Amino acid sequence: MEQPATHSLVIEKIQDLLLDTQDVEDFLNELANFSAENLSGPRGEVLCGITLLRHRTAATVASSGPRARLLDELQYEYGDGPCLQCAREGVVVHIRDFTTETLWPDYAATVLNHGIRSVLAIPFELSGDDAKAGINLYSDRAGVFDSSAVEHALGYVSQASKGMRLAVRLAQHTDTAANLKAALDSRTVIDTAVGIIIGQNRCTQDEAMELIKSASSTRNMKLRDVALAIVESAGGGTLKTHFS
Repeated sequence: MEQPATHSLVIEKIQDLLLDTQDVEDFLNELANFSAENLSGPRGEVLCGITLLRHRTAATVASSGPRARLLDELQYEYGDGPCLQCAREGVVVHIRDFTTETLWPDYAATVLNHGIRSVLAIPFELSGDDAKAGINLYSDRAGVFDSSAVEHALGYVSQASKGMRLAVRLAQHTDTAANLKAALDSRTVIDTAVGIIIGQNRCTQDEAMELIKSASSTRNMKLRDVALAIVESAGGGTLKTHFS
């Protein structure tokens, strides 16, 4: 492998990526590309994928290219593999040569068909976060990840974990904001429909709400969808919720 970048240079580069990219997705893809570049060397190119486990679901959130993403996603089809074990259990998984791999024989055979001989998967240090993640390094050659390469990769991931922790937290905040907005949108539609029913039927708020619930149960529709149909039939148009 090539001469590793110093820890300070890695931290500086990751800080630059955080500042220069527009969103979490862009940052993670740039991180995957930088990781592949940093961990490749004279013995060949290294492909990089980043696996994230959240809410019991695994996904490749970034990759250094389509081939790396494909190699990650093959594991999801089998339900297990080195990268999934790495992220799930927080352990380093090193397959020196897939031709001798016995733990995941079906996955190994598939990976070999794609020209991959070795993989090194290292967990990110996300500390108290619910999410778990791992970086997956693939090579077309067997035995590429020798002791010095593994040591280099471990040091690199330790530093890169700081940026990954921030990215995960930003993504969680974004999800929370999106969920809150969706809830407020639904509440706005339902409250508007209740007001329309009260005006049309001269009933109480509770009675109007019960009418919406009854229609939801009878038609097997969500409350929001029933309420939206009521608003649209009354000529209410598209409703907007002020949220920031």
